[in-house]
Amino acid sequence: MRFSTRFLLTFAAWLLVARAVVAADLLLVINKGDNTLAIIDAATLNVLGTAPTGPDPHEVVASADGKLAYITNYNAGNGVASSLSVVDLVARTALPPIDLGALARPHGITLSGGKIYFSAEGAKVVARYDPATRRVDWVIGTGQDRTHMVIVSSDEKRLFTTNVASATVSILEEVTVARRGGPPRGTPPPGAAGRGPVGRLFAWRDRSDRRPWHPLP
Repeated sequence: MRFSTRFLLTFAAWLLVARAVVAADLLLVINKGDNTLAIIDAATLNVLGTAPTGPDPHEVVASADGKLAYITNYNAGNGVASSLSVVDLVARTALPPIDLGALARPHGITLSGGKIYFSAEGAKVVARYDPATRRVDWVIGTGQDRTHMVIVSSDEKRLFTTNVASATVSILEEVTVARRGGPPRGTPPPGAAGRGPVGRLFAWRDRSDRRPWHPLP
């Protein structure tokens, strides 16, 4: 009985320490030379541990609860064409990477509303990954060359990207549009029931042009 009590107290203390580490301020540093992520205590500057990333890691962001890190891998590797690395910041170990398929050369990355937004230079798009469903649930094109960095406004209604080769900044803005004339007559197609006369889209603009773009389904 004494052993069990002592074990439970030790386990509880370990949980408290683990939670404290997650809540503490950390510096997440990418080492491009050896394809690793260094996890550093921001107060003491001590390296708490390292974890492997994918090939040519570029940017990193932590999840809202501070337990995971997401890293864009600019080159192919890990058995997939394009990927995001995922690192468990508590265990300081790498988790299975996220295969991005045709969203080539992911670079900029940011967190907003619990979801991961990232740019994909090779595809000229910004995309969003939902950790809850473990899938990319939204993609929008910029039409610009080397869509590099991305940031989301605090109200999540605007996205900003820098486009290196085009020398532009794109502003992707959520707008609400009314469908003119109402729905067509007749029986609606399967899956269309319940749609109202109002829709939502994102449009982008830069210094030289204004054209609407729609997110992919």
